[in-house]
Amino acid sequence: MITKILPIYDPTLFQGAISYYLQYRPRYPNALYDLISQEFQLDGQGKLLDLGCGIGLVAIALHHQFASVVGIDPDTEMLEVAKQEANLHHAQNITWIKGLAENIASEIGTFRLVTIGRAFHWMDKELVLQRSYDLLDRTREIKSGIAIIQTEKDIWSNNSAWAQNVLAVIKRWLGEERRVGETSVPLLYKSDLEILDRSPFVGIKRHDIDFQKYWTIDDFIGYLYSTAYCRRDYFNGNTSQFEAEIKSAILAVEPSGQFVEDIPISVYFGFKD
Repeated sequence: MITKILPIYDPTLFQGAISYYLQYRPRYPNALYDLISQEFQLDGQGKLLDLGCGIGLVAIALHHQFASVVGIDPDTEMLEVAKQEANLHHAQNITWIKGLAENIASEIGTFRLVTIGRAFHWMDKELVLQRSYDLLDRTREIKSGIAIIQTEKDIWSNNSAWAQNVLAVIKRWLGEERRVGETSVPLLYKSDLEILDRSPFVGIKRHDIDFQKYWTIDDFIGYLYSTAYCRRDYFNGNTSQFEAEIKSAILAVEPSGQFVEDIPISVYFGFKD
């Protein structure tokens, strides 16, 4: 699989999008967490480090599998929502830290597992992998390692007729290049599997999970506003017209206004030798 790498974190990436992120972003299926738990034989012991934790989806879902959890993200608003969500789910063993994954160091402790969910493409991958490896527990009695979660396609790589219609509308409004926060930048592509193979991790493997999301048009528009490439503020107050065009584009292919998106999920595992 290929994913993009950005050289510098942009603090405006999800500016104004967090409420949409919380309400409309698809959650990972339970099968994903079951797979991670089985792979690392989780038993409520040790510590989890969740990098690029966002609103805490992975950290909260796995918190009961560890004695304690640390979630790190550079976005203050994301972390505030994560804290609120943790309270709602009675996940009291999580510490939230504002920071970049690239800056993790021994001061935060050692961990049984590092997870990265839908955030690896924003990171300096080689650096994050090395620093994650260095923080993993060396106890031989337990399996320690990393789990990187990727979704295999989005609107920019979905060949479905409805998705192509939606993408055409987005490009008419925002340009041919995918927006990244306040800029449009050239995307650099590298293979996650190749990068893992060059890292200190051993036993690299990939698991795929089939996942389907059922959408209404309004929910999908909300999802678009949760992304870095289609934030609501990009439209300078013309969202009513944009939304009307998105609805027309979908209805031309899906007259019921309800449709299914296949969202394959891949999980990359690597282990500490």
